[in-house]
This record gives sequence, C-alpha cells and structure tokens, in this order.
Amino acid sequence: MWGRFSRARFRFRSGFLAFVVVGLAWWAPLPAVAASPTTTTLSERVRQADDYYLGRQKLENVRRALQLLRDALAHNPANYEAWWRLSRAACYLARHTAKPEKIRLLGEAVAAGKRAVALAPQRVEGHFWLGANYGLTAEERNFVKALMLVDSIRQEMETVVRLDPDYEQAGGERTLARLDFRAPFFKGGDKRRSRDLLEKCLRSYPQNSLTMLYLADTYWSLGLRSEAREQLEKILALCPDPLYGPELAENQAEAREKLAKDFHSGK
Repeated sequence: MWGRFSRARFRFRSGFLAFVVVGLAWWAPLPAVAASPTTTTLSERVRQADDYYLGRQKLENVRRALQLLRDALAHNPANYEAWWRLSRAACYLARHTAKPEKIRLLGEAVAAGKRAVALAPQRVEGHFWLGANYGLTAEERNFVKALMLVDSIRQEMETVVRLDPDYEQAGGERTLARLDFRAPFFKGGDKRRSRDLLEKCLRSYPQNSLTMLYLADTYWSLGLRSEAREQLEKILALCPDPLYGPELAENQAEAREKLAKDFHSGK
C-alpha cells in the first residue's frame, strides 16, 4: 500500500503495527463507564488469559485467551487490565488470520484499545495497543484511507513515549520510526529520522529483533547495503527469548528470506 512511495526493495511487514470495521456478535456497545483509577489486581479470568497468551505460537491459545477476556469484561466492563489485553490478543490473532476474520478482529482490537484509553488515559498499555491496531488497520485499507490513520498512530505512540519510553522495549519510538519509514513525506515521513530513531532504540535494547529488522529495511532504502545485511545476520544469531519467542521466530524467518533474496545467502 505505502510501498509505491518507498525506494526500499524489502517487502514491508504487514503486522508491525493496525480502524473500526466490524465487531463480533458479542461486541454490542457497552454502557458508558466513567474513567476511574484502576487497580493492578487481576481477576482469575485475566490471569488465565495471560497464561494462554504465553503459548500464542498456537493460535488456539490466543482464541482461548480472547474468550476469557471477553468473559471478564462481561462481568466487569470497567476492567482496564482486560481491555488492553483484549486489544493485544486480537492484534496478534489478526496478524495471523485472513480476511474477513482479520477485519473483524481489528475492529474489536481498536474498540478495546479505545475503551482502555478512556478508562485510564495515563496508563501506557491502552495507548500502545490502540496505536498498533490503527497501524494494522492501515495495512488493510487503500492508500487514501490509510493516510487518514497516520496522525492517529503518531499521536498514540508519542503518548506512549511520554508515559513510558521503555514499554515493549522502546515500542513507541520503534513504531514512530517505522511510521517515518513508511509514510510519504507530506505526512511526515523521513527515512533518515527513521534510521536515527531505530539506532537509538537499538542502543537501549540491542537484542530486539524487530528493531533490527526495521533498521535493515531503513538502511537498505538509504543505500546502506552492508549495514542492512549486518542487521539481518545479527537477527539470525540471537538466542531464543522466553517472552518474545514467537515474534523472534517470525523475525528470523523474515531475515533469512531477505538475506536469500537480496544477498543470495542465508543461515
């Protein structure tokens, strides 16, 4: 979609980030809930959902987590911890499913992120997953409609950086850098700024494979082939991460594909 405005030969990641399209059958508008201080005490359903989400390499575990979170919200619509987790889990599943389920899940994920932000605007999780799902939604829209989401993505991620710059291993700045890489210049795109932000993220979290993958794309688009190759090779050398195992496996597979395609080598 945005690829026509980039010189990069690398295939754009479709799942890096994600608008309301369609909700699930249960997704009827909930009664308005006044924002109030939230607690970090987790309900039993939310704790169980966390356990299932840890096994997200099997999509049936993500579906089970989603159902537990929906049940938790049916019992307590003011449960912030369930709302942002619902946005996260629906985001993950949407990245691994095809239309029309993907569109339905993204609508659910965005709506959940909005509810989380409304309940606790000073908490970082709702803003991050709302912005991420705006990004994924942009991937599914045509160019003009995708452009309409750029400012919303940027706003949410700038809020993430302000609230907690270390959330998801500098996830706010990493997403802003990717937005700079992908957006056309008239919407604030700037590949050199993307490079600078990603290099900053990598200094803080040198083992983050997604940052490396994005930086490789940015280097390539700037004509820095050897630097791009170095990042891809570093991804393949990373050890398994107990918290981000599924994501690391996906990033390593993509790095291997890029090396084989653009450098005629791989590991």
